[in-house]
Amino acid sequence: MRQQIQEYLKAGYPALWIHSYEEDRVIRELIPIAKEEELGMQVWSITKGWVDPIQKKQNEALDPISALEFVLSEEGENFCLYVFQNYHFYLENPEILQRLKDLIPIAKAKGRQLIFISCKVDLPAEIEKEITVMDFDLPGMEALGKVLDGLLESAARNIEIVDRKKLLESALGLTCAEAENALALALVKHKAFNDQAIQTVQQEKANIIKKTGLLEYIAPTFNLDDIGGLAVLKNWLNQRKRSFSDEAKAYGLPAPRGVLLTGIPGAGKSLTAKAVSASWGLPLLRLDMGQLFGSLVGQSEANMRKALKTAETISPCILWLDEIDKGLAGLSSSGSTDSGVTARVFGQFLTWLQEKERPVFVFATANNISSLPPELLRKGRWDEVFFVDLPQTDEREEIFSIHLRKRNRDPKQFDLKALAKASNGFGGAEIEEAVISGMYNSFAEGREVGTLDILMSINETQPLSETMKEQIDRIREWAKNRARNASEKEGSKGNDSVQRHISL
Repeated sequence: MRQQIQEYLKAGYPALWIHSYEEDRVIRELIPIAKEEELGMQVWSITKGWVDPIQKKQNEALDPISALEFVLSEEGENFCLYVFQNYHFYLENPEILQRLKDLIPIAKAKGRQLIFISCKVDLPAEIEKEITVMDFDLPGMEALGKVLDGLLESAARNIEIVDRKKLLESALGLTCAEAENALALALVKHKAFNDQAIQTVQQEKANIIKKTGLLEYIAPTFNLDDIGGLAVLKNWLNQRKRSFSDEAKAYGLPAPRGVLLTGIPGAGKSLTAKAVSASWGLPLLRLDMGQLFGSLVGQSEANMRKALKTAETISPCILWLDEIDKGLAGLSSSGSTDSGVTARVFGQFLTWLQEKERPVFVFATANNISSLPPELLRKGRWDEVFFVDLPQTDEREEIFSIHLRKRNRDPKQFDLKALAKASNGFGGAEIEEAVISGMYNSFAEGREVGTLDILMSINETQPLSETMKEQIDRIREWAKNRARNASEKEGSKGNDSVQRHISL
């Protein structure tokens, strides 16, 4: 970021607006630029007026108009950086806006470059062409390492650090101040930076991310072994478990881009997204497409940029878009119903999906994939498109076994084959509900649950495959030659194809 700012200043850009929540950190980056380029530097705020952070001099021009006048006065130096903190508050004032517009060309002629720092960018049309806007990245591993070192220096004893890299990765996506607070809390609670401390930092990050209202951090609770069936999909995901490691990069492998899962509702698509996070050891961020859209002009597009930027900062991570088909439901009529907002947001996402360089694995799920635009489905956007069908007989046995173990029951005490046969057409969610319902019945009667209780619940359930048969048939027909079956067994057409190539 320092290099990028320096290049703009060398090119003679008269005014930069730096979008950041960390004013002090940006100023710390500007000071060495000013020294290297032999520039003066003045920093203004409404509470302190103008302060020279290098010479430690102060000029009490507290009001925003006096601050602009100071830049033109004889007191102001030539070839100097003038840094304004949180000046966005005053741009609604017509006089201040016009004074600033008049100042920019004069300041450029005199070599006085203006830099504005604020957490909000909402430039009026009168000056938006005069000012260059740039985002200041959240701190990376190096900056967070300095925060951790400062915390260790302030401690009065030696602190155990089990895995420094993993600890710093757990703080990615936080500002330096937020990271310092989270690390300090973890140290107070656990007296060392161990695995429990890392979980505390991740939980604090989850609370901070949740405040944005755009992304939600999902804590890992189970892994791929806790999901029944989907053998091909799980094998595909397990093969890419180490794809984000330094070893994979040295081997010449790019980080996987993402996967799109479509199929029957309740068949385990969303469950798989949560399981991948635990199996891969990567944070899972859920993007709520509905929360992106705001009422103000440009707000929706800004929200999308912010969400994707946060995901990139936290990377490597998994970005989960659940039921993306519902989030983009108004895309086809966007031009006439919402002035094209949905189309622009979707275009932003498509461009990022195609060109992203940071290791963000996108895990998208959709029930009605036929409603999605074809440009989202083409090769290059995703590594693979999988179709998740209703579980087969042996998969249903496995799912029953998992849910019985989950509730502290021995699957061997149940007739799994009878349960699997009776539940033909049931999805994973419906099987779980059958187990729970059977346990409610036995609990009410004061006895242990048995196979008959679950069979009774199955017989009383009308599965989705019957109530929505026509829609499910359409989904299956679409996926027949367009997506890879997530449950394809060994010895199926995929392996036959490999065998033919070997023979040739």
